[in-house]
Amino acid sequence: MQTWDLFSGSDGISMRSMIANFSNESAVTVRPVTLAWGSPYYTKLAMAASSGKAPDTAIMHLSRLAGFAPGGLLEPYDLELLAEFGVREDDFAPAVWKNCHYEGQLFAIPLDTHPFVVFYNKDIAEKAGVLDGSGAISSITSAEDMIEVGQKLAKVTGKQGVSFGHVLDSAQSWRLFWGLYAQTGGGYTMEVGSPAVLDTAKAAEVLTFLTQMMDGKIALKNQTYAGAIADFTSGTTGLILSGAWEMPALKDAIPNLGAMPMPTMFGTPANYSDSHSYVLPRQVSDDPQRRRTAHQFVAGIIKQGQKWAEAGHIPAYLPVQETPDYQNLHPQVDYAAAGTTPVFDPPVWFSGAGTDFQNQLSQTISACFQGTLDPPAAVASMLEIINKMLSAPNPS
Repeated sequence: MQTWDLFSGSDGISMRSMIANFSNESAVTVRPVTLAWGSPYYTKLAMAASSGKAPDTAIMHLSRLAGFAPGGLLEPYDLELLAEFGVREDDFAPAVWKNCHYEGQLFAIPLDTHPFVVFYNKDIAEKAGVLDGSGAISSITSAEDMIEVGQKLAKVTGKQGVSFGHVLDSAQSWRLFWGLYAQTGGGYTMEVGSPAVLDTAKAAEVLTFLTQMMDGKIALKNQTYAGAIADFTSGTTGLILSGAWEMPALKDAIPNLGAMPMPTMFGTPANYSDSHSYVLPRQVSDDPQRRRTAHQFVAGIIKQGQKWAEAGHIPAYLPVQETPDYQNLHPQVDYAAAGTTPVFDPPVWFSGAGTDFQNQLSQTISACFQGTLDPPAAVASMLEIINKMLSAPNPS
Protein backbone atom coordinates (compact mmCIF):
# COMPACT_ATOMS: atom_id res chain seq x y z
CA MET A 1 0.00 0.00 0.00
CA GLN A 2 1.04 3.64 -0.43
CA THR A 3 0.65 6.51 2.02
CA TRP A 4 1.36 10.21 1.64
CA ASP A 5 2.41 12.68 4.33
CA LEU A 6 4.03 16.08 4.72
CA PHE A 7 6.38 15.29 7.59
CA SER A 8 9.96 16.50 7.33
CA GLY A 9 12.77 16.78 9.88
CA SER A 10 12.34 14.96 13.18
CA ASP A 11 8.63 14.35 12.47
CA GLY A 12 9.55 12.56 9.27
CA ILE A 13 12.10 10.39 11.05
CA SER A 14 9.56 9.45 13.71
CA MET A 15 6.91 8.60 11.12
CA ARG A 16 9.28 6.41 9.09
CA SER A 17 10.12 4.51 12.29
CA MET A 18 6.43 4.02 13.06
CA ILE A 19 5.74 2.79 9.53
CA ALA A 20 8.65 0.35 9.77
CA ASN A 21 7.27 -0.99 13.06
CA PHE A 22 3.87 -1.50 11.47
CA SER A 23 5.35 -3.30 8.46
CA ASN A 24 7.43 -5.59 10.66
CA GLU A 25 4.42 -6.58 12.76
CA SER A 26 1.87 -6.90 9.95
CA ALA A 27 3.96 -8.07 6.97
CA VAL A 28 2.34 -5.27 4.95
CA THR A 29 4.67 -3.48 2.56
CA VAL A 30 4.18 0.27 2.85
CA ARG A 31 5.48 2.80 0.33
CA PRO A 32 5.58 6.18 2.09
CA VAL A 33 5.83 9.39 0.06
CA THR A 34 6.64 12.73 1.69
CA LEU A 35 5.64 15.92 -0.12
CA ALA A 36 6.16 19.61 0.65
CA TRP A 37 4.08 21.08 3.48
CA GLY A 38 1.24 23.48 2.73
CA SER A 39 -0.78 24.31 -0.37
CA PRO A 40 1.40 22.28 -2.80
CA TYR A 41 0.66 19.13 -0.81
CA TYR A 42 -3.10 19.65 -0.84
CA THR A 43 -3.13 20.61 -4.50
CA LYS A 44 -1.37 17.36 -5.40
CA LEU A 45 -3.65 15.34 -3.13
CA ALA A 46 -6.78 16.83 -4.71
CA MET A 47 -5.46 16.20 -8.20
CA ALA A 48 -4.53 12.62 -7.34
CA ALA A 49 -7.98 11.92 -5.90
CA SER A 50 -9.66 13.50 -8.93
CA SER A 51 -7.57 11.58 -11.47
CA GLY A 52 -7.76 8.16 -9.85
CA LYS A 53 -4.08 8.08 -8.89
CA ALA A 54 -4.44 8.62 -5.19
CA PRO A 55 -2.53 6.82 -2.43
CA ASP A 56 -4.36 4.37 -0.18
CA THR A 57 -4.09 6.73 2.77
CA ALA A 58 -2.85 10.26 3.29
CA ILE A 59 -2.23 12.68 6.12
CA MET A 60 -4.51 15.72 6.15
CA HIS A 61 -4.79 18.58 8.58
CA LEU A 62 -8.26 18.25 10.04
CA SER A 63 -8.77 21.95 9.30
CA ARG A 64 -8.67 21.02 5.59
CA LEU A 65 -11.42 18.41 5.72
CA ALA A 66 -14.15 20.88 4.74
CA GLY A 67 -12.37 21.50 1.44
CA PHE A 68 -12.18 17.82 0.50
CA ALA A 69 -15.08 15.78 1.89
CA PRO A 70 -17.93 17.78 0.28
CA GLY A 71 -16.33 17.47 -3.17
CA GLY A 72 -16.21 13.68 -3.07
CA LEU A 73 -12.42 13.58 -2.93
CA LEU A 74 -12.41 11.30 0.11
CA GLU A 75 -14.02 8.00 1.05
CA PRO A 76 -15.60 7.44 4.49
CA TYR A 77 -14.17 4.97 6.97
CA ASP A 78 -15.84 1.65 7.75
CA LEU A 79 -16.56 1.72 11.48
CA GLU A 80 -16.77 -2.06 11.68
CA LEU A 81 -13.36 -2.47 10.09
CA LEU A 82 -11.87 0.08 12.46
CA ALA A 83 -13.39 -1.73 15.43
CA GLU A 84 -11.91 -4.99 14.17
CA PHE A 85 -8.48 -3.36 14.41
CA GLY A 86 -9.18 -1.93 17.87
CA VAL A 87 -10.19 1.65 17.03
CA ARG A 88 -13.49 3.05 18.32
CA GLU A 89 -15.13 6.39 18.98
CA ASP A 90 -14.49 6.12 22.72
CA ASP A 91 -10.74 6.13 22.01
CA PHE A 92 -10.79 9.84 21.09
CA ALA A 93 -11.69 13.14 22.72
CA PRO A 94 -15.30 13.95 21.73
CA ALA A 95 -14.43 17.43 20.42
CA VAL A 96 -11.81 16.00 18.08
CA TRP A 97 -13.92 13.04 16.93
CA LYS A 98 -16.83 15.35 16.11
CA ASN A 99 -14.69 17.35 13.69
CA CYS A 100 -13.71 14.20 11.78
CA HIS A 101 -17.19 13.89 10.29
CA TYR A 102 -19.04 15.31 7.32
CA GLU A 103 -22.78 14.78 6.91
CA GLY A 104 -22.76 12.03 9.52
CA GLN A 105 -19.93 9.99 8.02
CA LEU A 106 -16.42 9.54 9.40
CA PHE A 107 -13.83 10.87 6.95
CA ALA A 108 -10.74 11.25 9.16
CA ILE A 109 -8.93 9.40 11.92
CA PRO A 110 -6.81 11.76 14.05
CA LEU A 111 -3.21 10.90 14.77
CA ASP A 112 -2.73 13.88 17.08
CA THR A 113 -3.80 17.29 18.16
CA HIS A 114 -1.18 20.01 17.95
CA PRO A 115 -2.49 23.01 19.87
CA PHE A 116 -1.30 26.56 20.36
CA VAL A 117 0.06 26.57 23.91
CA VAL A 118 2.31 28.33 26.40
CA PHE A 119 5.92 27.38 27.09
CA TYR A 120 7.90 29.02 29.86
CA ASN A 121 11.37 28.98 31.36
CA LYS A 122 10.88 27.61 34.87
CA ASP A 123 14.10 29.17 36.15
CA ILE A 124 13.01 32.66 35.08
CA ALA A 125 9.46 32.04 36.26
CA GLU A 126 10.71 31.00 39.70
CA LYS A 127 12.77 34.17 40.05
CA ALA A 128 9.71 36.17 38.99
CA GLY A 129 7.63 34.51 41.70
CA VAL A 130 4.93 33.26 39.34
CA LEU A 131 5.21 29.52 40.04
CA ASP A 132 2.82 27.74 42.37
CA GLY A 133 3.71 25.04 44.86
CA SER A 134 3.87 22.39 42.16
CA GLY A 135 6.33 24.39 40.08
CA ALA A 136 3.82 25.50 37.45
CA ILE A 137 2.24 28.78 36.39
CA SER A 138 -1.40 28.51 37.45
CA SER A 139 -2.29 32.10 38.27
CA ILE A 140 -3.44 33.22 34.80
CA THR A 141 -7.23 33.22 34.83
CA SER A 142 -7.84 36.53 33.08
CA ALA A 143 -6.26 38.88 30.56
CA GLU A 144 -5.19 41.08 33.47
CA ASP A 145 -3.38 38.13 35.06
CA MET A 146 -1.50 37.54 31.80
CA ILE A 147 -0.37 41.17 31.76
CA GLU A 148 0.80 40.90 35.37
CA VAL A 149 2.75 37.68 34.78
CA GLY A 150 4.35 39.21 31.69
CA GLN A 151 5.43 42.26 33.67
CA LYS A 152 6.98 40.12 36.42
CA LEU A 153 8.89 38.02 33.89
CA ALA A 154 10.16 41.17 32.18
CA LYS A 155 11.58 42.47 35.46
CA VAL A 156 13.70 39.31 35.72
CA THR A 157 14.93 39.26 32.11
CA GLY A 158 15.56 42.98 31.93
CA LYS A 159 14.00 42.94 28.46
CA GLN A 160 10.54 41.58 27.68
CA GLY A 161 8.53 38.93 29.49
CA VAL A 162 6.70 37.31 26.60
CA SER A 163 7.66 36.18 23.08
CA PHE A 164 5.17 36.04 20.24
CA GLY A 165 6.30 36.03 16.62
CA HIS A 166 3.85 37.19 13.98
CA VAL A 167 5.42 39.67 11.54
CA LEU A 168 5.17 38.31 7.97
CA ASP A 169 4.04 34.94 9.36
CA SER A 170 1.19 33.26 7.50
CA ALA A 171 -0.67 31.76 10.48
CA GLN A 172 0.50 32.73 13.98
CA SER A 173 -1.67 35.82 14.42
CA TRP A 174 -4.78 33.96 13.30
CA ARG A 175 -4.06 31.01 15.60
CA LEU A 176 -3.68 33.21 18.65
CA PHE A 177 -6.72 35.36 17.87
CA TRP A 178 -9.11 32.54 16.94
CA GLY A 179 -8.35 30.51 20.07
CA LEU A 180 -8.86 33.49 22.37
CA TYR A 181 -11.98 34.59 20.50
CA ALA A 182 -13.45 31.15 21.20
CA GLN A 183 -12.71 31.70 24.90
CA THR A 184 -15.01 34.73 24.90
CA GLY A 185 -17.94 32.56 23.83
CA GLY A 186 -18.30 34.67 20.72
CA GLY A 187 -20.02 32.70 18.03
CA TYR A 188 -19.72 32.93 14.29
CA THR A 189 -21.50 32.04 11.09
CA MET A 190 -19.57 31.33 7.91
CA GLU A 191 -21.57 29.85 5.07
CA VAL A 192 -20.71 30.08 1.40
CA GLY A 193 -22.97 32.57 -0.33
CA SER A 194 -23.87 34.52 2.83
CA PRO A 195 -22.11 37.28 4.79
CA ALA A 196 -20.03 36.16 7.75
CA VAL A 197 -21.16 36.95 11.27
CA LEU A 198 -18.79 37.54 14.19
CA ASP A 199 -19.35 39.08 17.59
CA THR A 200 -17.43 42.20 16.64
CA ALA A 201 -17.30 43.55 20.19
CA LYS A 202 -15.73 40.38 21.56
CA ALA A 203 -13.33 40.11 18.62
CA ALA A 204 -12.21 43.69 19.25
CA GLU A 205 -11.87 42.92 22.97
CA VAL A 206 -9.37 40.13 22.21
CA LEU A 207 -7.37 42.32 19.83
CA THR A 208 -7.35 45.17 22.34
CA PHE A 209 -5.88 42.92 25.01
CA LEU A 210 -3.20 41.58 22.68
CA THR A 211 -2.17 45.04 21.52
CA GLN A 212 -1.91 46.10 25.16
CA MET A 213 0.33 43.11 25.86
CA MET A 214 2.57 44.01 22.92
CA ASP A 215 3.63 47.30 24.47
CA GLY A 216 7.37 46.80 23.97
CA LYS A 217 7.83 45.96 27.64
CA ILE A 218 5.74 42.82 28.11
CA ALA A 219 6.11 41.75 24.48
CA LEU A 220 7.37 43.35 21.29
CA LYS A 221 4.79 44.46 18.75
CA ASN A 222 6.93 43.68 15.72
CA GLN A 223 8.52 40.30 16.43
CA THR A 224 9.08 37.63 13.79
CA TYR A 225 8.56 33.91 14.34
CA ALA A 226 12.31 33.24 14.36
CA GLY A 227 12.93 36.25 16.59
CA ALA A 228 10.42 35.02 19.15
CA ILE A 229 12.11 31.62 19.32
CA ALA A 230 15.56 33.20 19.59
CA ASP A 231 14.53 35.57 22.38
CA PHE A 232 12.88 32.82 24.40
CA THR A 233 15.66 30.28 24.05
CA SER A 234 18.31 32.90 24.93
CA GLY A 235 16.50 34.02 28.08
CA THR A 236 15.57 37.44 26.72
CA THR A 237 11.95 36.48 27.50
CA GLY A 238 10.56 34.01 30.00
CA LEU A 239 7.46 32.78 28.18
CA ILE A 240 6.41 32.11 24.58
CA LEU A 241 3.06 31.66 22.87
CA SER A 242 3.54 29.09 20.13
CA GLY A 243 2.64 25.68 18.78
CA ALA A 244 3.25 22.33 20.45
CA TRP A 245 5.40 21.38 17.45
CA GLU A 246 8.16 23.68 18.76
CA MET A 247 8.57 21.61 21.92
CA PRO A 248 11.63 19.53 20.86
CA ALA A 249 13.72 22.56 19.90
CA LEU A 250 12.66 24.51 22.98
CA LYS A 251 13.40 21.57 25.27
CA ASP A 252 16.88 21.21 23.80
CA ALA A 253 17.60 24.87 24.54
CA ILE A 254 15.86 25.08 27.93
CA PRO A 255 16.11 21.84 29.95
CA ASN A 256 13.89 23.23 32.72
CA LEU A 257 11.01 23.90 30.33
CA GLY A 258 7.47 24.32 31.57
CA ALA A 259 4.31 24.18 29.50
CA MET A 260 0.55 24.50 29.82
CA PRO A 261 -2.57 24.84 27.69
CA MET A 262 -3.50 28.36 26.63
CA PRO A 263 -4.73 29.93 29.89
CA THR A 264 -8.44 30.64 30.06
CA MET A 265 -8.39 34.44 29.96
CA PHE A 266 -11.90 35.11 28.63
CA GLY A 267 -14.13 32.71 30.51
CA THR A 268 -14.30 29.53 28.41
CA PRO A 269 -11.46 26.97 28.11
CA ALA A 270 -10.39 26.81 24.46
CA ASN A 271 -7.16 26.09 22.61
CA TYR A 272 -6.58 26.81 18.96
CA SER A 273 -5.64 23.43 17.47
CA ASP A 274 -5.25 21.40 14.36
CA SER A 275 -4.83 17.67 13.91
CA HIS A 276 -2.75 15.50 11.62
CA SER A 277 -5.33 12.96 10.54
CA TYR A 278 -5.46 10.03 8.16
CA VAL A 279 -7.94 10.14 5.30
CA LEU A 280 -8.85 7.71 2.55
CA PRO A 281 -8.54 9.47 -0.83
CA ARG A 282 -11.09 8.47 -3.45
CA GLN A 283 -10.14 5.41 -5.49
CA VAL A 284 -11.21 4.61 -9.08
CA SER A 285 -12.19 1.04 -8.27
CA ASP A 286 -13.21 -0.69 -5.10
CA ASP A 287 -10.63 -3.19 -3.84
CA PRO A 288 -11.88 -4.69 -0.54
CA GLN A 289 -8.47 -6.05 0.43
CA ARG A 290 -6.65 -2.76 -0.15
CA ARG A 291 -9.36 -0.93 1.75
CA ARG A 292 -9.02 -3.37 4.62
CA THR A 293 -5.24 -2.93 4.63
CA ALA A 294 -5.64 0.85 4.71
CA HIS A 295 -7.80 0.58 7.83
CA GLN A 296 -5.27 -1.79 9.39
CA PHE A 297 -2.44 0.63 8.63
CA VAL A 298 -4.18 3.65 10.14
CA ALA A 299 -5.02 1.70 13.31
CA GLY A 300 -1.45 0.44 13.56
CA ILE A 301 0.05 3.93 13.26
CA ILE A 302 -2.19 5.80 15.70
CA LYS A 303 -1.56 3.17 18.36
CA GLN A 304 2.10 4.18 18.27
CA GLY A 305 1.19 7.59 19.64
CA GLN A 306 3.89 7.47 22.32
CA LYS A 307 6.56 7.71 19.64
CA TRP A 308 4.69 10.57 17.98
CA ALA A 309 4.31 12.36 21.32
CA GLU A 310 8.07 12.67 21.60
CA ALA A 311 7.86 15.31 18.86
CA GLY A 312 5.52 17.41 21.00
CA HIS A 313 2.18 16.35 19.53
CA ILE A 314 -0.68 15.18 21.75
CA PRO A 315 -1.64 11.60 20.79
CA ALA A 316 -5.28 11.57 19.69
CA TYR A 317 -5.61 7.89 20.62
CA LEU A 318 -6.55 8.22 24.31
CA PRO A 319 -5.27 4.78 25.44
CA VAL A 320 -1.76 6.08 24.71
CA GLN A 321 -2.29 9.08 26.97
CA GLU A 322 -3.30 6.77 29.81
CA THR A 323 -0.03 4.83 29.83
CA PRO A 324 2.66 5.41 32.50
CA ASP A 325 5.17 6.25 29.76
CA TYR A 326 3.07 9.14 28.51
CA GLN A 327 2.18 10.33 32.01
CA ASN A 328 5.90 10.63 32.70
CA LEU A 329 6.61 12.55 29.49
CA HIS A 330 7.26 16.17 30.40
CA PRO A 331 6.44 18.82 29.41
CA GLN A 332 4.08 17.14 26.89
CA VAL A 333 1.73 15.76 29.53
CA ASP A 334 1.52 19.23 31.09
CA TYR A 335 -0.39 20.61 28.09
CA ALA A 336 -2.22 17.41 27.13
CA ALA A 337 -5.49 18.84 28.48
CA ALA A 338 -5.45 21.24 25.52
CA GLY A 339 -6.52 18.27 23.41
CA THR A 340 -9.91 18.19 25.16
CA THR A 341 -10.86 21.77 24.25
CA PRO A 342 -9.68 22.18 20.65
CA VAL A 343 -10.81 25.05 18.46
CA PHE A 344 -10.42 24.36 14.76
CA ASP A 345 -10.71 26.67 11.79
CA PRO A 346 -14.26 27.35 10.61
CA PRO A 347 -15.43 24.41 8.44
CA VAL A 348 -15.48 26.21 5.11
CA TRP A 349 -13.73 25.02 1.96
CA PHE A 350 -11.07 27.75 1.89
CA SER A 351 -9.92 27.56 5.53
CA GLY A 352 -7.25 25.45 7.17
CA ALA A 353 -3.51 24.95 7.39
CA GLY A 354 -1.44 26.60 4.69
CA THR A 355 -4.36 28.50 3.13
CA ASP A 356 -4.67 32.05 1.90
CA PHE A 357 -7.49 32.37 4.44
CA GLN A 358 -5.07 32.05 7.33
CA ASN A 359 -2.45 34.18 5.63
CA GLN A 360 -4.69 37.14 4.77
CA LEU A 361 -6.31 37.21 8.19
CA SER A 362 -2.92 36.89 9.89
CA GLN A 363 -1.59 39.91 7.99
CA THR A 364 -4.59 41.99 9.06
CA ILE A 365 -4.31 40.93 12.70
CA SER A 366 -0.55 41.49 12.64
CA ALA A 367 -1.13 45.01 11.31
CA CYS A 368 -3.34 45.60 14.35
CA PHE A 369 -0.62 44.35 16.68
CA GLN A 370 1.85 46.73 15.04
CA GLY A 371 -0.48 49.71 15.37
CA THR A 372 -1.41 50.17 11.71
CA LEU A 373 -5.06 49.26 12.36
CA ASP A 374 -7.06 49.77 15.53
CA PRO A 375 -9.01 46.73 16.80
CA PRO A 376 -12.45 47.69 15.39
CA ALA A 377 -10.94 48.48 11.99
CA ALA A 378 -9.04 45.17 12.03
CA VAL A 379 -12.24 43.25 12.77
CA ALA A 380 -14.02 45.04 9.92
CA SER A 381 -11.14 44.21 7.58
CA MET A 382 -11.25 40.56 8.64
CA LEU A 383 -14.95 40.34 7.86
CA GLU A 384 -14.36 41.94 4.47
CA ILE A 385 -11.72 39.31 3.65
CA ILE A 386 -13.90 36.45 4.81
CA ASN A 387 -16.95 37.71 2.91
CA LYS A 388 -14.97 37.90 -0.31
CA MET A 389 -13.95 34.26 0.14
CA LEU A 390 -17.50 33.23 1.03
CA SER A 391 -18.71 34.64 -2.26
CA ALA A 392 -16.74 31.99 -4.20
CA PRO A 393 -17.99 28.38 -4.54
CA ASN A 394 -15.85 25.35 -3.69
CA PRO A 395 -13.86 24.63 -6.90
CA SER A 396 -13.79 20.89 -6.15
